[in-house]
Amino acid sequence: MRKFLLLIAVIIFIPSISFSAEPDPDLAKEVEIGRRAVKQIEAEWPLTSDPAITSKLEMILNRLEPYMSRRINWEVRLVKTEALNAFCLPGGFIFFTTGIIDALKTDSELAAVMAHEMIHADRKHSLRIAADSEKTTLGALAVMILSGGALAPVILAQVAQTAITSSYTLELEAEADRLGMNALIKSGYSPTGMITLFEHFMAEEYKQPLVDYGIYMNHPTTPKRLAAAVKILHDRHIPIERKYSLGLLRTEIREGSKDISLNIDGQNVITGMKSPETRELMTSIRSEIDKYLQLELAPYEIHVERGSLYIGNHFIAGNSDGMTKPDEIRKNLLRVINAGRAKYPTSKFFK
Repeated sequence: MRKFLLLIAVIIFIPSISFSAEPDPDLAKEVEIGRRAVKQIEAEWPLTSDPAITSKLEMILNRLEPYMSRRINWEVRLVKTEALNAFCLPGGFIFFTTGIIDALKTDSELAAVMAHEMIHADRKHSLRIAADSEKTTLGALAVMILSGGALAPVILAQVAQTAITSSYTLELEAEADRLGMNALIKSGYSPTGMITLFEHFMAEEYKQPLVDYGIYMNHPTTPKRLAAAVKILHDRHIPIERKYSLGLLRTEIREGSKDISLNIDGQNVITGMKSPETRELMTSIRSEIDKYLQLELAPYEIHVERGSLYIGNHFIAGNSDGMTKPDEIRKNLLRVINAGRAKYPTSKFFK
């Protein structure tokens, strides 16, 4: 259990609410197995409280759980370490490290991790791995663990280690990715969060190829999993829009004493003389930019025709006295997009 020795942990307990799926008669056994594994972990990792993280993770969990197949009373714990990891024990005990929470940019990416780990427990993945190893059934495995016999501690450690080190088969990882993506889509989170999640870990691998990332430790398979996630979105005609999961291309309107400006990611894009008409126009332009400006746009998709600015076929702004001209707005938009892409050079932004 190498992870146990590497992590000095602080854990936070978060209760959650069950949902309206069919009851599972074997779930009580899974919960007891999970509780025993949790006791082993918590013997080394003390508990604490962080209301801000509690609130965030609880909100994400509550949005995702209606899209699991079983009624599970999920619990989330937070491990204080820089390691990038998350795992879920049988019975719905989810662990996050502070390292992965700090590394991810938005709730959509956290939700991608959460959904993936919830599927592992929902579909009994770690127990299935252990049962296959022992050449027995899930029911017989539960009896072996809960009986307190000589093999119980060994099998329990195997179940925990499978979850902690993500030692699942490629088929089970693919199932967690696929069903996790479905949960993201149904719950209203940006499914692109799973795309950018894979891209984050691929980028970190290029920089530090020997680092153990826990939840995605099988780095050679990560490009395949990324390709599979992209294919799911393409097959369902869902556009890949990374700005939502990366927290980029965020617009704001600022008013000075004499002018009004539209900024994107803190960079000025449009400025106009202060007036009620300018304020109304700037608000309209902002709404259109929020809808249509994406990191995945090719330069030619932002174009000026007959003095008006378009993104694709969508009108954005025309010539207005006292305001930045469409040609200059286009240059500013391309500058902002390029600045956003530069933060994630390994991502393939073009559609």
